[in-house]
Amino acid sequence: MKNFAAVIQLAFDDDLSGENDKQVTEIFQGSRRRMVEVRLRHQAILAKHKALEPITVLCLSGSGVFLAGPNLEDEQELHAGTLLTLEAEVEHEAIARPSLHLLVTKFKSS
Repeated sequence: MKNFAAVIQLAFDDDLSGENDKQVTEIFQGSRRRMVEVRLRHQAILAKHKALEPITVLCLSGSGVFLAGPNLEDEQELHAGTLLTLEAEVEHEAIARPSLHLLVTKFKSS
């Protein structure tokens, strides 16, 4: 029996496949968590939204800004290694400056 569910090799370059400036890819779906890779380039914006459960956001590479709150009033600069935690139902968005590579983990209640 394995003690891990999946091994994923993430590329840490700013190259996106195809012509899209925004790429969101689910990389893991489990019973208690979901992991999504988000890649933005050319100042692309992951538009204002909210998650039903708490999330973490880990900046893998690039730089940008993370905004949160009802009016997006809270701002955090993102650089490789920045780790954010966010409670459920908090509106947020991410903006690449100029490119951004994120790993988002969504924690399900059960």
